[in-house]
Amino acid sequence: MTKLNKVHVPSGTFVCDRSKPVLLQAFLSSCVGVAAYDPVNRVGGLSHFLLPEPISHFLPDDELKYASTGLPVFIESLVKNGASLSHLVITVAGGAFSGTLSHQDIHLDIGGRTAETVKDILCRMKLPVDRWETGGFFTCCLNLNLETGKADIVPSYAMMTEAKEPSPIPSQDDISSLLDRIKPIPQVALKIMRMIGEDRYSVSSLAAEVKKDQVISAQVLKYCNSVIFAGKKGIDSIDDALLIIGQNALARHVTAIAVKNMFASGNLGYSLVKGGLFHHAIGVAVLAELLARKTGRTHEFSAYTAGLLHDIGKIALDQLVADSAPMFYRNLQDHRTGILELENRLMGTDHTRVGRTLAERWNLPSRIIDAIAHHHTPEKSDSDAGIVETVALANALFHMFHVGPELTFVNHDQIGRLMQNMGLSASDFPGIVDMIPGKILTSTPETIL
Repeated sequence: MTKLNKVHVPSGTFVCDRSKPVLLQAFLSSCVGVAAYDPVNRVGGLSHFLLPEPISHFLPDDELKYASTGLPVFIESLVKNGASLSHLVITVAGGAFSGTLSHQDIHLDIGGRTAETVKDILCRMKLPVDRWETGGFFTCCLNLNLETGKADIVPSYAMMTEAKEPSPIPSQDDISSLLDRIKPIPQVALKIMRMIGEDRYSVSSLAAEVKKDQVISAQVLKYCNSVIFAGKKGIDSIDDALLIIGQNALARHVTAIAVKNMFASGNLGYSLVKGGLFHHAIGVAVLAELLARKTGRTHEFSAYTAGLLHDIGKIALDQLVADSAPMFYRNLQDHRTGILELENRLMGTDHTRVGRTLAERWNLPSRIIDAIAHHHTPEKSDSDAGIVETVALANALFHMFHVGPELTFVNHDQIGRLMQNMGLSASDFPGIVDMIPGKILTSTPETIL
């Protein structure tokens, strides 16, 4: 039997190709996935849509994120690859009900509207759907085997290997040992976080700190000499790099590089796809920065940094979760269990407590520590409510609409309370959802600045 190469298809993307031993996979909740295969010409593809349509009337920067603009592009790509519209066998999944924004019975049902948009477009194009499974409350995985053309829809946790016997709750010494294995954030990144957080920096001082770390300096220069800055070749100094990308982008890039190296040690516990923890961190960071810019309640870079680091406790606990999977995810989905409650039951601690310990070891700024400790329980924060609530909202929204390969149960009532505390109304909600990055799960620090 041919071994299949698994390819994750994140929201805001699609993959089209001819027959080959590849299994395309999209993890779906409110997002909608469309798999299509032409068995005659042996061409197929899988697309993954985050939202029904753009909020703005202008042409969106990321048209593949929306069903209304991305689905026609996907179908066109299938044809360009040799598929015939009359032969396509189509499967649609996802569009789970997202719940309510608040106690005022404001129904979001973005997943339902995305599914309806897909249905309308396919009807207009006279493309029949062979299998349609949308709605419900649970996360699924839509698979398409490009070798056989077979599409199937399975619960996300069923993608994991069955667990062994439940492990005993680890001791405090076990947890300490796990913490000791985590490599600390490089000093240059820590220094930049403190400098910007305390608003005591200049362009020259930032450049001077970056130059102290040869590895990070080399990665920054590589970024500036990449295709992103076509026509700007030959940048060979950090000072020139700062002139090209700006101090804020430089700071984001340095911290993203540092955190990516930390998350590289993650296994496949919390995430169903390798690298999922890091990309969730990047997504929350980007969204937190945008929320900070919109509300003005906290410093933008501080929000980005706190978003980037909010789940560092999961790095240490990842192997323990892997040992209990898929029971861990079944409990999250079947019993709608809060992740902190489940972690404490299975491991005697949770990722916010472990994350706080790591952050204190590294002497991170107090506001960052608070966001790490309370991004699931912002009401318990007793210091900087602005940054804690910003990261908490970004985290909840990213989990709610950008499920990807990392699952959790979202408290929708909390989203309503956070928005109210941050001076945001229900009318702001569509625009906030529209801020959620589309292609973040395939992004690297080089592509998200």
